[in-house]
Amino acid sequence: MAWRRLTALPRMSLRALPAVSLGVNIVNVKRVACSSANKEDEKPADKQADYWISGVSQGCNKTLPCTFDLYGGVMVDPATVPAEQDAFRTILASSLDEWMKRGKQGVWLRLDISAAALVPIAISEFGFEYHHAERDYVMMTKWLPSNCPNTLPHNASHTIGVGALVTNSEGKILLAREKSGPAARSKVWKIPTGLVDAGEDLHEAALREVKEETGIDATFEYCGAFTMSHGGNLAHANKSNLFFVVKCKALTTEIQLCESEIADARWFSKEEWLTRMEKGSIWYELNQSALDAEAVVSMKSLPWGRSRPGVSRLNLGLQAAGQSPIMTSIKQGMGLEA
Repeated sequence: MAWRRLTALPRMSLRALPAVSLGVNIVNVKRVACSSANKEDEKPADKQADYWISGVSQGCNKTLPCTFDLYGGVMVDPATVPAEQDAFRTILASSLDEWMKRGKQGVWLRLDISAAALVPIAISEFGFEYHHAERDYVMMTKWLPSNCPNTLPHNASHTIGVGALVTNSEGKILLAREKSGPAARSKVWKIPTGLVDAGEDLHEAALREVKEETGIDATFEYCGAFTMSHGGNLAHANKSNLFFVVKCKALTTEIQLCESEIADARWFSKEEWLTRMEKGSIWYELNQSALDAEAVVSMKSLPWGRSRPGVSRLNLGLQAAGQSPIMTSIKQGMGLEA
């Protein structure tokens, strides 16, 4: 598998690069009546809804309750899908007919586990396709127009991983050995790593993984480097992965192992750490870039803008490491600067 390393650039290049933003929130929506009801519903006080959603139909005897997005899409309310199969056939057929008349395009149909018997009907009788699945539901889609290509987005194509390079007040680095997986088979010492959960910010995931694996409390300092790989693994076949290495500072030093995942964890000096790294490998370069960065990526929350007042997003921005108080304190702690 080929890997590529992307690191922060020197100060001279900072002005040419745009910031990268992460995270988004969606809230309630304004309502529009079911077409056969001929009645307008009141608009809620929340104005954030208009960013994504054009309206909501309460449904009627001919159409399922649903939400309309700004791309011509229809999202069926899963709580209102009838459990009885014949009733499902009847209301789905009339709903699709009504939505086609209204010029809608993609239909999103979520069926919970309790409605699993309806899945074959939606697929074989109405032409729905699988989009993705979670533990408690399956999401299916159907493209309505016959005169234009299907532009519905594919299922999520990437996973996000994070590794935390944690140093203590003596400049020592926290490394762990796992009990299972490829790293365990190779018997390598590595920084705490894991996947970022849905709804979790990058720095939160890094601190959580450190705490879960080693019991160490830490604080986030900056994002040092990241890489991208393709092909996935057994659990995420054919997916791509973005992996970030972030720099963290330990607030505690007493290690408490997660016995189900971690075989051992220790503090190593930088010299000891380097002897355990395969020089020239992607992991050597990533960790070195995070520890001795020429420039770092800091995080802060910024307002979205006038189109969505009151909404903030996590922003990543480059900062020259030489002028960073964080990097100065780290280098002093490691004895690299007076």
